[in-house]
Amino acid sequence: MSRHRRRHRLRLLSARPDSATGRRRSVDEELDRRLVAVMFTDLVGYTALFQADERVALDKRNRYTTAVERGHDAFGGTIVQRLGDGTMSMFPSSLAAVQAAVEIQRELAKHDVPMRVGIHVGEVIVEPHGLIGDPVNIAARIESFAVPGGVMLSDAAFDLIRNRPDIGAVGLGRFKLKNVGRPFELYAIAAAGIVVPDPRDLEGKGERFASLPSNLPDPVTPVIGRAADLESIVALVRDRRVVTITGPGGIGKTRILVEVGRALAPEFLDGVAFIPLAGVAAPEGFVPALAAALDVKEAEGRTLGDGVVALIGDRKALLLLDNLEQIVRAAREVAGLVTACPNLRIVTSSRTPLRITAEQEYPLAALALPASTDSETVESLLDYPAIALFVERARTTRGSFALTPENADAIAAVCRRLDGLPLAIELAAARLRVLSPEALLDRLDHALNVLTSGSRDVPERQQTLRAAIDWSHDLLSASEQRTFRRLAVFVGGCTIADVEAVCADPGDSSLDDLESLIDNALVQVDGQGNRLRMLQTIGEYARERLEAAGERGDVALRHARRFADLARSIRDGIEGTEQAGSLERGIADEGNLVAALDTFLAAAREGDAAASEAGLQLCGDLWLYWHIRGKNLTAREYATSFLGGVEGGPPTAGRAGALVTAGLASDVLGQFDRANDEWAEAYRIASRLGADRELCIGAFLAGFGQFRFDLPAGIRLMEEGIERSRAAGFTWAEGFASSLVGILHAVAGDLETARARFEHGLRIQEVIGDQEGAALSLGGLAGQAVGRGDLASALDLYGRSLAAYEAVGDRAEEARILGEMAWVHLRDGNASDARRRFLDSIQAYTDVASLRGVGVSLTGLAAAASVEGDHERAVQIAAAAEVFAREEGIVNVYSEQTPGQEFVERARASLPAARVAQATEFGSRLTIKHALDLARTADLPPA
Repeated sequence: MSRHRRRHRLRLLSARPDSATGRRRSVDEELDRRLVAVMFTDLVGYTALFQADERVALDKRNRYTTAVERGHDAFGGTIVQRLGDGTMSMFPSSLAAVQAAVEIQRELAKHDVPMRVGIHVGEVIVEPHGLIGDPVNIAARIESFAVPGGVMLSDAAFDLIRNRPDIGAVGLGRFKLKNVGRPFELYAIAAAGIVVPDPRDLEGKGERFASLPSNLPDPVTPVIGRAADLESIVALVRDRRVVTITGPGGIGKTRILVEVGRALAPEFLDGVAFIPLAGVAAPEGFVPALAAALDVKEAEGRTLGDGVVALIGDRKALLLLDNLEQIVRAAREVAGLVTACPNLRIVTSSRTPLRITAEQEYPLAALALPASTDSETVESLLDYPAIALFVERARTTRGSFALTPENADAIAAVCRRLDGLPLAIELAAARLRVLSPEALLDRLDHALNVLTSGSRDVPERQQTLRAAIDWSHDLLSASEQRTFRRLAVFVGGCTIADVEAVCADPGDSSLDDLESLIDNALVQVDGQGNRLRMLQTIGEYARERLEAAGERGDVALRHARRFADLARSIRDGIEGTEQAGSLERGIADEGNLVAALDTFLAAAREGDAAASEAGLQLCGDLWLYWHIRGKNLTAREYATSFLGGVEGGPPTAGRAGALVTAGLASDVLGQFDRANDEWAEAYRIASRLGADRELCIGAFLAGFGQFRFDLPAGIRLMEEGIERSRAAGFTWAEGFASSLVGILHAVAGDLETARARFEHGLRIQEVIGDQEGAALSLGGLAGQAVGRGDLASALDLYGRSLAAYEAVGDRAEEARILGEMAWVHLRDGNASDARRRFLDSIQAYTDVASLRGVGVSLTGLAAAASVEGDHERAVQIAAAAEVFAREEGIVNVYSEQTPGQEFVERARASLPAARVAQATEFGSRLTIKHALDLARTADLPPA
């Protein structure tokens, strides 16, 4: 059915006057109100088919009409209205409507007749030739979401059949339907012969509510022999809040965890997040790792755990926590998550269960093996998953490999010796490049015998896996073993260049060693082929070898120096012409950068002056990277740790750089006096040393630090920074300082100079590709346009600024620009667009955990309500805004006054004092969620 005809149908069905007389019904007249299931059907593509082939089209329509009528007769339905190539009908229950829809679809599928069905339950007014009420509009909207051959229903309809074991349904997510007040959770009937839509097919049909990051890894190889396990685990996840897949290392827990996520993704449209925890060494690191994976930002006054709970809330989400055994004491945090988030499901992989009330353990068994090969053929052996896995992996090593009657006994024996453990089988199969299956069996026999007297307080299967890795390790050359154990120092992977720098001795290359390690499945390569990593169990083994060799300290320092060099290149790229690539590399290696900081800090605390200076320099080099990434607490913690490690330490370039970093973090977090002191000291040290770069940056930041204290002095210092940068050929600093001083000139009222500085900065930034600086300049020019009353130009400039901040991922500055755009819309009298931008700004401030920023944008929502004349609601939202604006958080509003107060005062002045007091009291007790719900009611149509 065309969109034009559907709109006409909806207008017809929702008409309120009596269709026969045009009179409105008397309030005293009795209405036929009923609670029914409303069903809409639509014969898809009929008009186009009729134009192409009338005979075929009429035949399909006749079959459609007959099937629909039979379905209604069979299940007590009534066709209320025929709408061209569709119908509107009602049923006494949701169950009857669904049963009828399924029967109709199955009948039509036999004749290739495409039909869509939408069902909703609610109270309607029944008239002789139609139905009246919101359920009619809702059911019609839901039908438009359906796919040919499918049956779609609302959450209200689903609730009435959810306990029916004979009817399956798949959740497709929460959607905002056009002209419908509340969001609806939509479901598709899943039954034989019924089409269930791919959730991606619904994109663009309605506003889907925000979801968690969905980051399932893409499997490189097929999963073998786990179909029954997968089916069982999926069923458990649907029934239980927490499912833990247990088993020894190498059993395949991670692989099936990913498959579970892929299988359940259509049911968890609010997000399926895969959280690798292999690099987390202590239970205390669990919540930070989870927060990092979900992109929950650091914030003062709020724990990361609270931030995770706030992000998930009541969303229907699935968390996949991989490798939890080494931090199993984090079980309490897992239990807290499921308690606080009612629709959350968690699947973990661990060698041991969590032992929490909500948990259901699923022990993952080894792959099935033949007891013997006496009665087996080659074909029947391949039906055993362990054999099939070995053969499949052997073919990737040696393309011509095949299971034959000659090697079948040896291969079956190898798989039995390895207890059907997938990782051990893969390691063994990798050796077929140089060994025959018989020689492989002999070597494996020897390795297992050597380890039979190992520790008895660990599981036997763990001993077997260690034996498999031992065996693989013993086949390496001395040089390969050295490279293997040194790879254990990396956190979160590395590049080939990193391996060369850290693992190879001076004058040597590790490329041949690395190629061998990859061939032997001891090192993994990512899908793009540019990063390397180790599986957890192999990484643990390598760390043991590194400790045993007595090399850990030396290799850790090599690693720290390597990533100190990387931090310097990231700094130079951000301050040069490679900003985007430098940010990407920093994100990929955040784990390694933090490990380098920890290494230097530990050495500095032992009195190592060189390590202390290296740590200070590393903190200084990451100043703008941390700022753009919103890592302000991390920046301040490390910078102050190194700065405080040597009280009154010598004035070095590293110390000046760390003070720059600490000052920026303090300023962003609202600690202006502290920031001013830190920047002033950085400037003094740089001046004493004559360090050009630090002196340029120290001058303009020390000047910016005077923004709230001594504006003329601040401008003088910043202009000095610009001149120094120009003289030193430090182009990036000249551009960035120009943008910052433009802000100060604007605050001082010198708008002409401010504009000139913004434009000068922007010209430089566009040439060198400085997106962060360009965004700042564009935002400043937008503010100038607002001052001139050129609102169209202002919105264009703000849009360009927002795009630049989005390109580098500076979420805090996105929040500021969104808020400023909203004020422009409000000034233009467009309260609806203003409200939308303020809500976007609040989401961005929430992402960076700035309650203060949320308060500022809530004031904007209050102003929007005031402009629309809803004064009481404006006062309520403003009261909530005042509460949150006093909280901790990022500060990036370059004004001493919160904008929009005049709108709020206008609203207060329009109400009697008693109502103002009542509204203020009500608003001051609102949570952020409730305040936003109150603000959003303006977007809903009247009841």
